Parts: sequence; structure tokens; C-alpha cells
Amino acid sequence: MFNQTKIFLFLFLFLSLFVFIDGYPCDYNVGCDDGDECTGDSCSIDNLCMNIIISCDDSNLCTSDSCSSITGCSNVPISCDDCNACTIDSCLPLIGCCHAPMVCDDCNACTIDSCLNSTGCCHTPIVCDDCNACTIDSCLNSTGCCHTPMVCDDGDACTLDSCSQASGCCSSPISCDDGNACTLDSCSPITGCCYTPMVCDDGDACTFDSCSQTSGCCSSPISCDDCNACTNDGCSSETGCIHLPISCDDGNACTNDGCSEETGCCHTPISCDDSNACTNDGCSEETGCCHTPISCDDGNACTNDGCSQEAGCCHTPISCDDGNACTNDGCSEETGCCHTPISCDDGNACTNDGCSNEDGCIHLPISCDDCDACTIDSCSNEDGCIHLPVSCDDYDACTIDFCSNSTGGCCHTPIVCDDGNACTNDGCSSETGCNHLEISCDDGNACTLDSCSPITGCCHTPISCDDGDACTLDSCSPTSGCCHTPISCDDGNACTLDSCSLITGCCHTPISCDDGNACTLDSCSPTSGCCSSPISCDDGNLCTIDSCSPSTGCFHSPISCNDLNMCTIDFCLPNFGCIHRLKPSCHNYNEIGININ
Repeated sequence: MFNQTKIFLFLFLFLSLFVFIDGYPCDYNVGCDDGDECTGDSCSIDNLCMNIIISCDDSNLCTSDSCSSITGCSNVPISCDDCNACTIDSCLPLIGCCHAPMVCDDCNACTIDSCLNSTGCCHTPIVCDDCNACTIDSCLNSTGCCHTPMVCDDGDACTLDSCSQASGCCSSPISCDDGNACTLDSCSPITGCCYTPMVCDDGDACTFDSCSQTSGCCSSPISCDDCNACTNDGCSSETGCIHLPISCDDGNACTNDGCSEETGCCHTPISCDDSNACTNDGCSEETGCCHTPISCDDGNACTNDGCSQEAGCCHTPISCDDGNACTNDGCSEETGCCHTPISCDDGNACTNDGCSNEDGCIHLPISCDDCDACTIDSCSNEDGCIHLPVSCDDYDACTIDFCSNSTGGCCHTPIVCDDGNACTNDGCSSETGCNHLEISCDDGNACTLDSCSPITGCCHTPISCDDGDACTLDSCSPTSGCCHTPISCDDGNACTLDSCSLITGCCHTPISCDDGNACTLDSCSPTSGCCSSPISCDDGNLCTIDSCSPSTGCFHSPISCNDLNMCTIDFCLPNFGCIHRLKPSCHNYNEIGININ
């Protein structure tokens, strides 16, 4: 116990000598200067030196307060740089560091405003391409993307102007074909389709000129037939029909010559038949009938030759059937069989005779159309085509019916129903005449405004789908029409409040991460959002109790170093804490309760 007391006393005296360098007693502050600028030196009423640590707190949270024993107090401004380029760093003396979020809105609706912690504000141009070649894409700083419909008018009334979302403007030539062969169809770039009536006069008095909507000009020879077969009917291009008497003398002794008004010249062959099949009966135009014995030797090794007065020569053919119904199969003396095309003449003036390899002779009706609308065309097996005059009234309100005085033939000139209006389909009804039906300009495309111009016809004007809302992506579907798809304003930044303005488009307003607690350092992570880290209130001074108030922030309360011992001078050093220096008047160890025996 004695040794412990000695040790304690030794340590106490040693520390007292180490900490306190001033001598005692003092006299009115003289001799109390301890050479430490961080203490206030004075002499107490007890004539004892007092070296009290001064406070360097300037009540400014924006400075770091400290004290140097040589120079005294220093108040160094603290650094509020949070290494975040997206905050404006400042300091308020009562609050301390402030990190206000940077406002990156450049008031330009054509940029997406954001902030990177490393570089600060960035303004990324928005993409206004709507992938529609029929719009001119641009951007206005005040309103954002603009998609102006492309005007595809090439100024040519002869083209149909349209627009493809994939390739853009296209101009297709319009068809000016009115389906009427009696008009000359053309197109003027200024006025559009022109339909000029066809002039069908060929200047020939021997033709009847007309026009068919189907085939165009038709110049039909007029009929100069005076119904007298004994005249040669002709026509002069200048004067018209000519009727000259015919001569029926054929200079042939083998005919009896005559003339019939109905049938014309008749050349009746005389009969030279001697009823002998073994003679060739003939007639000479100069001498008349002649009967030449026939030779039945055909010099053909392919036949057996003979002659009968009843049957004539007999030539029994070998079989050369080639399976072709259109050939007469025979045999050549030198080469063998030969196949001669057969004659399919059926003696019918109303058929065109032909032959099919499979079926043989074919007899197709001939066309007796004489291109004269004033005749009814028919055919007689004996005489061939017959053309009977018809009534010129066709009971068709779409034709002007008349008959030519020179030909006696009917003419049905189609009336012109063109009303000069490209918005009507002009037609004609046999009962009522001309009719003008409105055409349908519906192109089945909900993205066009369909109308009709009497001059150029159907017009398909692209509609504007701009709803004036910068928060929608405006487009058009040919099926359903305008589409207004809401745009996404999510910038992937948890530090902004994403919204959309009808006028300017997407807005990214920095959120406030101020939690109202002055004891936390508030910041924001683009990934996770607001985060609040406790601030450090340690002022490095062992003579203060460091704490924090949510309302005012850090405060440093001086500690009490009173050890309730009347024999010590209590004070505090920032680097050591409380110091209890023994008063000189209490150096009597027995007075402080220390027994050194």
C-alpha cells in the first residue's frame, strides 16, 4: 500500500511539472504567460496563475476551427466539394455545406436534359425521325419534334401524285383513255386529260365515214348496187356511183351467154357428155365439144389400171392410209405412197372450208359483215352473203340515227356524253340516254382526305395527325387513321422526376433529396435515388462534446473539467483533454490526503 501511494504521488508531481510551466505565485497577471497562444493567461484573486484554453469557435460551420500554440486560432474554410458535377456546392455559416441539385433544363424541347455525376449537365439531341418518308422531320426549340406532311404535287395535271411511307413521293401517269376510239386522247400538264373528237372524213365519195367507240373510224364502201346484175356498178371518188352496162359475151363456144337483171351474165356450159367413161369429154372455146379417149395407164406401179364404159378407168390403189383425214393417200411410181391434201369444198357459199387432221373437213360459217350498219347481213347457201336494208331506228337513246341518201344505209352516230367533269363516270343508257355517275374517290386509306376536282379527278391529300401534344408520337395507319402513342419520358435516372408537358414534351425535374436533417449529407444516385449519409461532427477537440441537431447541425459543447478538488486548477487542452494542475498552496501532501510515510 505504501509503495502504491509513493508511485501515485510521483506520477502526480511529474505530470504537474510537465503540463504547467508557470511559476507561482503571481501578481496581477505578471509572470502568468505560459507562452501558449491557445490559452488565456491571468492571475486569480488568490494570486494564482490561470491559463484557460481559449475558444476558437467562430460559430461558422463553413470553417474548420483550430488553434496553434504558436499562432493562435485559425479558421480555415472547409471544402464542400462532394465530387458530384450534378450539384451546386456552397456553404452557409449556420447550416454548413449545401449541395443543391443542378438544374439542367436548357429550355430546348429538342434535347433530352440529364446530368452525369462525373461531367455534369448533358443535352442529348432527340431523334425526330418518324420513319415516314411522307413527312419532313424537324425540331423546334419551343415545341419539340415536328412532322410536316410532304407536299407531293409535281405541278403536272397528267400525273397522280401520292406518297409512300417507305419511299416518299411518287408520281404515276394518269390514264386518259376514255374507252372511246372516236376521240384523240391526250394530256396537258396544265389542264389534264383532253378528248378531241376524231374527224373520220376520208374525202372519198365512195365511202361512208363513221366512227365506232370500239374500233374507231370506219370507212365503209357505199353500195352502188342498182339491183341490176347486167350493169357494172362502180364508183368515182369525186362523183360517186357509176352504172355501166356489162358485156356477157365470154367468147367461149362452150357456153350459152345471157344476162338476168337478178343474177347478171349467165354462161351456161353446154353438155359434152358422151356417156362414155372411157373418154375425156371436153370443150374447146373455139370449136366446142371434143371427146378424147382416155388412157388408163397411169404409169403408177401402185395401181391396177383398167377401163369400163360405165365406170371408166379403174386404178385399184394399194393401202397408203397415213391416218390423216386431210390427205388423200396415194402411191408414187418411183417413191411409193403420196399424200395429197383433200378438197373440202362443200359447195356451200356460206362456209369457209378447212380441214382438221383428226376430224377431216371443217366448214366454218363465213362472216357476211359488210361494215354497213344499214344492212342486215345473212347468207344463202347458193348465192352467199345477202345484205338487206334495215330500219335506221335502233331504239337506242345513245345514238343519232340517220341514213345516207347516196347509200340508203343507216348510220348510228354515238352521242358524246362527256360532261367535262373528271369526277363523273359518263355513260349512256339505251333507254334514257346520257348519265353521269359520281366516281368514288375512296382510296381505302384512312390517312388521306379524299376529294375530287372536276378538272383533275380524284385527290388524296394526306391528313395531319399532329394532335398538338408533345407527349405523343403521332403517326397514321392506312387502316385505322391517326395514332397518338404516348412517348416514354423515363430517362433511367432515379434522381429526376419524369413527366411530360403537352407543349414542350418530356421534362426531367431533379428531385430534392433534402431530408430536413442537418446531420446528414444528402445526395442522389442515378441508380438507386436519394441517399443520406451521417455527417461527422468530430472537431478534433478533446475539450468539446461533439453532437448534432437535426435542425441546426453540428454543435460542440465545452466539457466541464471541474474535479471538485479545491487543490487543483482545472482546465482543458484540445489535444489532451482535462488538466488538473495542483495549486502551489496545496503542496503540503498531507493537506491533500496523501500519506508518504
